[in-house]
Amino acid sequence: MKDKVRIGLIGAGLVAQHHMAVIQAMEGVEAVGVTSRTLSKAREFASKFAIPNAYASMDDLMSQAKPDALMILVNEDQMFPVASQAISYGVPLFIEKPAGLTPEENRKLAELAKAKGIGTMVGFNRRYYSIFHKGMDMIRQHGPLLGVSIEGHERMWRVREGKKFSESVLQEWIYANSTHTIDLLRFFGGEIKSISSIAHSYIEKKGDQLAAVMELESGAIGQYSAHWYSPGGWRVVLYGDGVTVEFKPLESGVWTDKKFQTHLIEPESYDQTFKVGFYQQMIAFAKFVREGKLSWPMQDLNGAYQTMILAEKISLENKNSKVNA
Repeated sequence: MKDKVRIGLIGAGLVAQHHMAVIQAMEGVEAVGVTSRTLSKAREFASKFAIPNAYASMDDLMSQAKPDALMILVNEDQMFPVASQAISYGVPLFIEKPAGLTPEENRKLAELAKAKGIGTMVGFNRRYYSIFHKGMDMIRQHGPLLGVSIEGHERMWRVREGKKFSESVLQEWIYANSTHTIDLLRFFGGEIKSISSIAHSYIEKKGDQLAAVMELESGAIGQYSAHWYSPGGWRVVLYGDGVTVEFKPLESGVWTDKKFQTHLIEPESYDQTFKVGFYQQMIAFAKFVREGKLSWPMQDLNGAYQTMILAEKISLENKNSKVNA
């Protein structure tokens, strides 16, 4: 077994900085090279994080640094072409969410990876929140999970005013960003057995007022609602036998007992030191590179595609009010 997993980074933006903070703190992982759209930015990033080399292209990164795996940390609208090229190198890939801007792009990437015979992990970091796992443990201590309710309000007016994202990304916002919360339905409750959804459009073509109720594989009832142009935030509520667990914001958790007394759910120290979920996510990816096996709650491109399809069924792209999963 390798002493260290040698990783090459593609992308040198803010999310890459968060990943590097984790890599630098871990003994079993090291970054051996980085490339970006501009060599100057890659060099600046390499200098900041003491990465041995910056490269002008992915080809140079692969041929000279020879990493064991690649992390694709680029903008949403660059993910599909960059990931398509990265798959050709035949090494395990970590792909930041979203893995493509549409379900079709995600599906194509999954097919490319399967044809090449490589393993992939898509970065749904909220699956690694320590408070989420503690909350689920609290539910299980009392019995089965009975319900999952998620609010995924997007504050879309602020997103548009910020002018940070291209129109192509904004048009696919339910895939580019809302899949963060939509994926949690599958994380907490399992796969979708049936779903009934309603979507209206106030401004966004694919819907910005969304509601869905579904039967989850675990037997729990799942609910999802989102109003993108109304002040709000992200919220998750788990319902169990005599216990309710709430996360709002998602990085803060409490549970309520039968006497209606609330108790704080404390995050682990690593989720207080690093961007939440990133530390355990990196541990999972390093293990995946070493062993080549998926382990829950990890998702590969096929799993990410299932979340994309769920988002599609919730949005206005779902033409029927009721569909079977």
